[in-house]
Amino acid sequence: MTATTHAPARTAARRPFARLLSTELRLFGREPAALFWGFAFPVVLLVVLGLATSGTPSKALGGQVFIVVYTPTLMVFALAILSLSALPVTLTSYREKGYLRRLSTTPVGASRLLAAQMLMMLAVIAIVIVVIGTIARIAFAVPLPHQVAGFVLSLLLGAAAMLGLGTLISAFAPTQRVAGITGSMLFFPSMFFAGLWVPRPEMGSVLRSISDYTPLGAAVAGVQQSLGGQWPSAGHLLVLAAWAAILCLAAGRLFRWDR
Repeated sequence: MTATTHAPARTAARRPFARLLSTELRLFGREPAALFWGFAFPVVLLVVLGLATSGTPSKALGGQVFIVVYTPTLMVFALAILSLSALPVTLTSYREKGYLRRLSTTPVGASRLLAAQMLMMLAVIAIVIVVIGTIARIAFAVPLPHQVAGFVLSLLLGAAAMLGLGTLISAFAPTQRVAGITGSMLFFPSMFFAGLWVPRPEMGSVLRSISDYTPLGAAVAGVQQSLGGQWPSAGHLLVLAAWAAILCLAAGRLFRWDR
């Protein structure tokens, strides 16, 4: 009797969250800028660079082909743009408009909106990474990750760190405009150390060492190692885990539901 009573209660509790998640997905689908930069742009850039560059191994890249080195960078590009642009702007907008305050007084709860946003972002990031990896493999013979668990772990820890940073931005930003500007200011140096402009193998030793201690630099290094058949180094995973723990903890403590 007790189990029978509890089952409908759990089902009823899940329904508001499912509706909330569905609503957030529909709203995200109506954002052309987020769809372009977070989904279309890295895919198009992969195709353009794959067609424009040679498939010959380069000594400057440690004997690797350019597109093989660059594919992990494009994977974290989508992760970074969604975490540092789309997420903080959306959350700050919701707080500005009073949605979070009003939701906190309802059975749905404002925390479920935050959870729905995180889950939606993770789903979109995963889809983009799968699409990039599939196109890279079929069109340009980029190897699939031989260490699948290490590949997934590197990206999951990187996503946790960057989503935590995006939430932290929205915790301090008074307006969505400030959130957008702050996210952009952090996006460009983060992507520089991820190898967007200068591939990591071509960086000098000092720059590469700095890159190893950034969330996206460590994520790219871990993904590159997993593509090459190696388990991501303990150093890179520890850096990612530390950033994820620090940023998520800080975001959880400092996030404000009301202005």
